Amino acid sequence: MPLGNAGIGPGLGNSDPANQLQRMVRSGSSFSGNESHVVFLNEKGENFKDISSITGLDYDDDGRSVCMSDWDRDGDLDVWISNRNGPQIRYFRNDSPNLNKSIIISLEGKTCNRDAIGARVVLRTKDGLSQMRTVTAGSGFLSQSTKALHFGIANKEESMELDIYWPGNKIQKVGNIIPGHYVIKQGSKPKSLEVNNSFEINSTPRNKPVDRTLLAQVLPVKSIFGLSKNDLKKPILLSMTRNDCEQCDYQLMTWKKNPPKGLTLKILNSEKLAKNNQLLLELFQITHDHFYEIIGRAIPTPVSFLISTKGNLRAIYRGVIDPKTLSEDMISIQNDNLDLRNISLPFEGIWASRSNPTARPLNFVEDLLDAGKLSAAENYIASEKNTLIQDETFQMLLERLNALKKERRP
Repeated sequence: MPLGNAGIGPGLGNSDPANQLQRMVRSGSSFSGNESHVVFLNEKGENFKDISSITGLDYDDDGRSVCMSDWDRDGDLDVWISNRNGPQIRYFRNDSPNLNKSIIISLEGKTCNRDAIGARVVLRTKDGLSQMRTVTAGSGFLSQSTKALHFGIANKEESMELDIYWPGNKIQKVGNIIPGHYVIKQGSKPKSLEVNNSFEINSTPRNKPVDRTLLAQVLPVKSIFGLSKNDLKKPILLSMTRNDCEQCDYQLMTWKKNPPKGLTLKILNSEKLAKNNQLLLELFQITHDHFYEIIGRAIPTPVSFLISTKGNLRAIYRGVIDPKTLSEDMISIQNDNLDLRNISLPFEGIWASRSNPTARPLNFVEDLLDAGKLSAAENYIASEKNTLIQDETFQMLLERLNALKKERRP
């Protein structure tokens, strides 16, 4: 947060409400309280039982919305949950051994809106029972379940009938529907989609994709990590690991067999640093949190920083690193003529602004001051003064630093 909203600002007793609020949110606090995931079972339409603990959905998250979708197309509904904190999205695959079947209908309008929003479908069985579903444009807070309509049916059911009430009061009748997934265009016959019964998820470490952030705005970090000219003869990869971490063990094993070429690899262990160099561990955490707008939460491991020969942090990897991606990034970080803003994104787009916004190392110094690391902040200012002095709020930063130093004097 820029100066003016941080440091010594308006408030009772020189307090800074804006900065305090920001720190609370970044540390995981919530405006509406921590809303844990809760699952209720409807028994005979009368009573609801809290079955959260036996469903596997009761994570300690600050939940916001839930969406239903047959994501793996096996006939049952899977669950997506969004959270205010991280992970912001969780996917729960439904693998319950249910012998019953389902009918899933995806509608496409012609004379009405293409998404068939507002259409109502009534499923009728031979014994006269019916179910009704409506296509809606929203199903929760900032969320949207699938627009495909899901009907759960007993295994004994064979063929059924559909009454489709399209927007505009046009009714379409469809007969002889059996369990399966269908796409129905307005006025046309149903088109059957193949149901997937062999969808598998492999969660072993070697197949887990890495969370990689290639930075468009580089940050000088050589003074933070005490890197000398000798250390920076080649790009350096600082990797934080911890004990009892499966992903860490796998990463270290792969590097032992095939060390990454063209860089200096430096392994840090969080447990050892906590005993021998607590300051370095805290500075590593502050640097990580600076880019992810969080504070006060355990750093994920393994997490690695790729630093160029100029001492600039250029990429962050959370998880096991793909060797090919690392090799490509090492080439990119040494090329000053690349369009950093475009190569840092996983997709193409059109920018509203023409130029790449410049990085503000001054904001990083603010994080150091917020964390009470005055000596580290002073060293960083001395090391990067030529860059920092170009910022119009640099003098305000110095005033805040001096004020904090006076507060610490006996």
